[in-house]
Amino acid sequence: MTLKATCPNNPKHNRFHTTAHVVQTWEVNEHGDFQSELSTDETTHGPNVDNIWTCAVCNAEAKVEEKN
Repeated sequence: MTLKATCPNNPKHNRFHTTAHVVQTWEVNEHGDFQSELSTDETTHGPNVDNIWTCAVCNAEAKVEEKN
């Protein structure tokens, strides 16, 4: 199954912003407070049809479908 995002303002727009969940290694202080990111280690959940996708060109909310 693949995803297909379409901009409602211009179907030629083909770049979008959405979220993914990643695991990172952090340096923290003695209280567990973030100091710096050392690495991004893996993606646990990539872009999803249920996420909000926004056109990177015009900022419109995209329509996202699953395609076979």
